Amino acid sequence: MKEISLLSTPAESSFHKTIKLLLYKHLYENDGSIVKRSLEKYFGNRYADVYFKLDTGKEVVVEVQNSKISVKEIIARTKDYNTKGIFVLWMLYGEGKCVATSKRPIDDKLIKISLAENYLHRMYGGRVYYVNLDIRRNKASLKTPFALHYSKPIKKKKRVLFKNRYDSYFLRDSNFTAIHSWNIMCTEFAGFKIARFYDKNIKSLLKENILNFYKIKKKGSTDDKIFVREVIKNFKKKYGIFLIYNSIMELSLEKKIILSRKTITKITNKINL
Repeated sequence: MKEISLLSTPAESSFHKTIKLLLYKHLYENDGSIVKRSLEKYFGNRYADVYFKLDTGKEVVVEVQNSKISVKEIIARTKDYNTKGIFVLWMLYGEGKCVATSKRPIDDKLIKISLAENYLHRMYGGRVYYVNLDIRRNKASLKTPFALHYSKPIKKKKRVLFKNRYDSYFLRDSNFTAIHSWNIMCTEFAGFKIARFYDKNIKSLLKENILNFYKIKKKGSTDDKIFVREVIKNFKKKYGIFLIYNSIMELSLEKKIILSRKTITKITNKINL
């Protein structure tokens, strides 16, 4: 992809402008369903960073966020577009001021996330989309966008909202999910019309792994304690203990795995505040 110079404007606005231009170009070139596109399209009271119309007739705006933004503003912008029937794809600059700490496409533990990141995670059903820049000699190219799934730490004292002099943040474990296709999906979730990629939901992947493990290891055995311990041993490094417990609970409620009431109570006590 062609590089874009960062010399023409101040750093923050330059990063924002560069990401918009690169997404405008790259999404169009890699998603055959896009039939129309615009940069900074005006919608009466707002300018959308990037606008696409799909061959289904659905309209999508991409909101590229670099600077800090409040949850109230995220809701207001999304609702404004939604009332016009437009789906919104929020993408955060992983090195920008909108994030509580820099975000990279890796699994990590106890990283800071902003209130905006925390809200978008819920809005998108367990993912936040990020994009970073490869900057060399004051020229930038776009790195592949990625998704992060956040889960609470297993230690309860670390789940609270932390505040310092200038900001507020949560501590969360994170799991990286690759975006293998640039194709855009339009859907409705949590009362919003959102656009997203076709990436896998990390909890769904974990639940599939646990269920397969259950069918192999638990077959013919009644020892729930050993089963739970083995699941943690096999998946802790990738997913973290809280997400494992949460997924086991959901599989039990869905009656896909059978565990004793005593075991379920212990797990419930571990994950609930």
